[in-house]
Amino acid sequence: MQLATSASVFFAIFAATTAARADGVLQFDTSHTLYHEAPTRSNMTVYTPSVDLRASPFSFLDVRGGWEADVVSGASVAVKAGPTYQATHAGADVISSASVNDVRNVAKGGFTIKHDAVSLSPGYTYSTEKDYKSHAIDIAAKTELFEHNTQLEFSYAHDFDRVCDRVQGRNDAPSRYRALENSNGCFGSDPLRTTHDIDRDGFQASWSQAWTRTFATQLVYSAEILHGFLSNPYRSVILGEGLKAQEHHPENRGREALTLRANVYLKPLRSALRLKTRGYWDTWDVKSLTVEAEFERYFGEALRVELRGRYYRQSAALFFSDDYTGGDSPLGPKGQYFTGDRELSPFSSMLLGLRATYTFLSSRGRVLGFMQSLKLGLGGNVMQFDYDGYTLGGSAIGNARAYIANFSASAVF
Repeated sequence: MQLATSASVFFAIFAATTAARADGVLQFDTSHTLYHEAPTRSNMTVYTPSVDLRASPFSFLDVRGGWEADVVSGASVAVKAGPTYQATHAGADVISSASVNDVRNVAKGGFTIKHDAVSLSPGYTYSTEKDYKSHAIDIAAKTELFEHNTQLEFSYAHDFDRVCDRVQGRNDAPSRYRALENSNGCFGSDPLRTTHDIDRDGFQASWSQAWTRTFATQLVYSAEILHGFLSNPYRSVILGEGLKAQEHHPENRGREALTLRANVYLKPLRSALRLKTRGYWDTWDVKSLTVEAEFERYFGEALRVELRGRYYRQSAALFFSDDYTGGDSPLGPKGQYFTGDRELSPFSSMLLGLRATYTFLSSRGRVLGFMQSLKLGLGGNVMQFDYDGYTLGGSAIGNARAYIANFSASAVF
């Protein structure tokens, strides 16, 4: 399977590269992101490299291909216990060192056909890891109106995913299901391993409008429908009477979001101000609000520095509880579904980031003698989380923080 993945990556990049002729344009982009999260009693580190190529052999055709990966290592909660159970069973929230250790490879490719102010962009993505495989197709259509001041775009995507799980007893209720021990034997002949399907349909529509030479807005509506095994197969939850069961989520989830962006160029300051707000809601009763602001300052023609801030707040899923044993928790049990996922609890986060981008310019028309342009970017972000309704070891998670560093490069030949 790794051989097939490498072949897919090679084909996607090769297709984009060979599509560029002598009179065409080839753009190379690479990005490297390091994410480290260290909440109380657990940690997670993710390194994400990516490579993308885009060729324009003709004025009406762009061809693109790329590869990215997630290299994940760290610790996670294997068994989520509530405060009531924790009070009599010290260490009930079990966190195993390096319990998460995996590599996800993604190969992607596609093309764009353009005619006047209209374009059509189909694409395909293949993703694989030890316990998860995904095939995704997508298509986007875009048009520009009113002297290119108005842009309308519509896109659709469908994912065909499979996730590994432990074989459960045929007559067992979900409260008797056992969590997957590890990814050994997944997608193989191990009789104790099985797979579940996950289907995702996603739709997005956007309207971008340039109102003046210095002010533009964008309105985006997106919707998703997910069906299949939506739980974490590795995570267990302590239920009533101390029963340990694999977390159990509904098999269907509908998501909707509405995003509004506004960009204004402040000419006297040689700066750009970008504002964004996003509202989200789903059929699990999770609702969230995101508010984000970016201020970018231009220092001459080559250097740009951006300061970014973001605030996020969400409510809990309808079936979320911090204590499924009942006890004295004000949340209490919530019906037939149960979860140990902190991302389904009520929480908030704040992000502060700084990024610098430098574009190399050449008076002779070529950078280093063979590139039309070269742009480098370096940035860092700090995120602070507040999980006010989720406990580990009987205590709320405090001082949960993530650090994100990113380097990017873009070259046009």
